Amino acid sequence: MKMLQNEADYRSWIMAELFMVREPRDSALFVEQEIEDFIFDARPTAYPCVAVMVQTKGEPAVCEPKFIYKEQVFEWAHQMGFGFGS
Repeated sequence: MKMLQNEADYRSWIMAELFMVREPRDSALFVEQEIEDFIFDARPTAYPCVAVMVQTKGEPAVCEPKFIYKEQVFEWAHQMGFGFGS
């Protein structure tokens, strides 16, 4: 789980968590355009957000990124009795 503030945070997180690439030169195992397409298609709709990798339903060996947005955090906080608005 990681808090993402912007696209640079997202790119760094997705490369490390999903492609297990820490350095840009390590991505030679993958086709660059495939990586870029996936990064674009899987990106969050807004920042900041919390990113987490979850197992794909029916495929326990496959993970995919999911994002939790500010509105959801506020809703949970309200349900927990914190009593502040957005």
